[in-house]
Amino acid sequence: MAKRGIETCSTDELVALFVDLSLEMKRADDWMENGAYNRAHKKLRDVEAEMKARPGDGRHALLPLLEHPNIQVRLNAAVATLALSPAAVAAMRGIAPLGYCAQAVDATRMLRSLDSGSWKPT
Repeated sequence: MAKRGIETCSTDELVALFVDLSLEMKRADDWMENGAYNRAHKKLRDVEAEMKARPGDGRHALLPLLEHPNIQVRLNAAVATLALSPAAVAAMRGIAPLGYCAQAVDATRMLRSLDSGSWKPT
């Protein structure tokens, strides 16, 4: 979906697209398809930016995804909602110890950046 198209999507449609793109990122990561991962990641950031720009910050609609069964969906939702809810940090702390998968490594790195103050979520 082009960025222009996401502006007309409902919040529920954006949440569904967020999940689909997160699942694509996980699939691409599993198969080491960097190009596909990067394309899905860029689209995901566009969706997140559109949600953030909505009245009242539409990213609140992503909070239920902090309990999604897919680790990439949970991680992406946590990153997107860190500035909105302490539940996002808790979700990230739940992902970090899950081993050496890319998502656990990313969560650990982000938590360290948060703890040191070198990264501030917006």
